[in-house]
Amino acid sequence: MIDDDSAVADGGKLAEPAKPRSPYSERPVARARRAKAQELIEQLVAEGCVQITDPDDDEVAEWRRVVNYAKRHNLEPAGKRIEKVPYGGPGLELFLAEGPHPNARSQRPKADGGRSLSPHDWGTCIRWWLRSKATRVGW
Repeated sequence: MIDDDSAVADGGKLAEPAKPRSPYSERPVARARRAKAQELIEQLVAEGCVQITDPDDDEVAEWRRVVNYAKRHNLEPAGKRIEKVPYGGPGLELFLAEGPHPNARSQRPKADGGRSLSPHDWGTCIRWWLRSKATRVGW
């Protein structure tokens, strides 16, 4: 019986251990995308918008990846977000918009400190109120 540590690969040499992969941020693709994202942010801050006219599908996909990289790695300026909209048919327009995205859920607490009830909580409250109302005399 041969144990796994002494197993020989390809009939003579011991197998080399696998080298650990470098972190994503150090890989060439990530470095190139970070540089492109930083360049895009600088251009958006300076000019307000970037219009990409008549791009092919691969170029549109790359720009979307760059914008998503900037969003995921918090490269957007404080209080602004990058928006992508179609421009002139196959074109793409990128610009900085104010505030959080309309569909984003705000994680900040409410100004009055009150707690918002979920639909489940509302249903529980209403059922309790109706039951208590039905058992009270004079309602």
